[in-house]
Amino acid sequence: MKKLKLFVIIMSCLFLVVYLNYNKLENSLNHTVMDTKVLSPEEIELRLETKEKTFIWPEITINGGRVPYDLDLNMLLIPQSMAESEMTGTLSVPDGELFFAADEALEDKQSALSENKRFSLYWVRDNICFEYNVYFTGMPVMWMITESVDELEVSHGTVEIYDPYHSNLQVQKSACNWHRRGATTLQYEKSSYRLTLTEQKLSLLGMRKDDDWMMHALYDDDGLIHNKLSYEVWQKIASTNNVPNDEGISMEYVEVFKDGYYQGVYGISERIDEKELGLNEKDILYKCKWDREPTEDDFYSELTEEMTPSFEWKYPDNFQMENWEPLRKWTDFYCMGELNDYESGKALLNMQNAIDYNIFNLLICGMDNTMKNIYFWADYQGDGTYRFIKIPWDLNMTWGNSWIDDITYKFNKYQEKTLNNQWGWTNDMDTLYQANPGEIGELLKVRWQELRQDVLTKEVLYSLADAEFSYLHGSGAYARNYQKWPAETDYWLDNYIYEYIDKKIDYLDEYFGQMGEP
Repeated sequence: MKKLKLFVIIMSCLFLVVYLNYNKLENSLNHTVMDTKVLSPEEIELRLETKEKTFIWPEITINGGRVPYDLDLNMLLIPQSMAESEMTGTLSVPDGELFFAADEALEDKQSALSENKRFSLYWVRDNICFEYNVYFTGMPVMWMITESVDELEVSHGTVEIYDPYHSNLQVQKSACNWHRRGATTLQYEKSSYRLTLTEQKLSLLGMRKDDDWMMHALYDDDGLIHNKLSYEVWQKIASTNNVPNDEGISMEYVEVFKDGYYQGVYGISERIDEKELGLNEKDILYKCKWDREPTEDDFYSELTEEMTPSFEWKYPDNFQMENWEPLRKWTDFYCMGELNDYESGKALLNMQNAIDYNIFNLLICGMDNTMKNIYFWADYQGDGTYRFIKIPWDLNMTWGNSWIDDITYKFNKYQEKTLNNQWGWTNDMDTLYQANPGEIGELLKVRWQELRQDVLTKEVLYSLADAEFSYLHGSGAYARNYQKWPAETDYWLDNYIYEYIDKKIDYLDEYFGQMGEP
């Protein structure tokens, strides 16, 4: 009897071992990622031993849209939501079979994204096969496909956007055209673009529905964060005043491909235009392009429709020479010498906006944004007068970044000298302060203290920076961007932003605290 029991126990154990191994094999054979089989090296070798290894253009789709591909890196980049624990979506090919090579990292989505890990994906069709390098990103992906380029160097084609956060990886597609844009940035290797959708308006990356978009290369934006962080801080400040529609634009990150090549991380933004600001037919919109103070010859010639080189008009389309008059008054008050009519000069500004913009620019040390890179909105008051509202633009030289002369660096560098200074005063607010330091100083002091309660706390600013850095690093996009566009120096560290916030807030607490005092 004892021998029989021992035999039964042994056989049961053997059966259990066989059963577990069978289940393990079956699970291995049935294991999939994005509805694509995952095979062991042995299984792959068996599948490929009779196949010719040759290049196949990757007609691979995710949820019906083509997966963007880089020829140089043999790279397929597949977007995924960082909020999901597992890979989602379905990979498909028109014929044949796809399979991943087994890799433990496929089971750890967070590491696969943040560590920019490479995976092998095989496409087998008939008697041929090819292996692709696959990377997963936690950031939306945009693919611009050129069909033709006209004599004005405008490219015409299509754009496809894969957004795991707002369109559930369903491709957004439209006919479009684009052209390079910028001033200094036109010299850069990585180009910025203006993108126009010619077929339909789309809401891109959760922003407004539109057909006109700006693509910022962020090539001179160390850490890729200064522009986006600045726009978010300005929106927080402006949302607490009583000025309608002065919050400015939104910007979102996206990884971009153009034709068969990866272009890196871009910031896609809305435009500052009549739609964004809600302008009426009597409002006027100007943009300042250069920082030098204007002269009579620059701005008031009737031989030109444009105030070159400093200002250009943006709205309305049917611009008349008399539409320069509000800006002429502003430049007379604030760019042509000493202010001789304080009350009239103050009346030309929306003072809530002017105070908030000045505080904002002092906070970020926007040396490139005191007059240049500002949209000047002449807001019609209904009685024949205008009040100016300022909207910020192009905020890369901020949060400690500033222009340098050292040829070792490409454009700019984080500099500690920006921490303890009052750089950033705008022309108009500086002029008003010099004319009446008591009143203007008190207004700035009170507003600063109000914002410091819950808008401009160190904790709020730290959390905004945390969110951007977590997204850039956690998506893997940061690493890919700098593989494509390596920095000429390695001085940049994420913690520079935090050092700047900490010390600049302390400095401005003391600086504004002394304002308004005799």
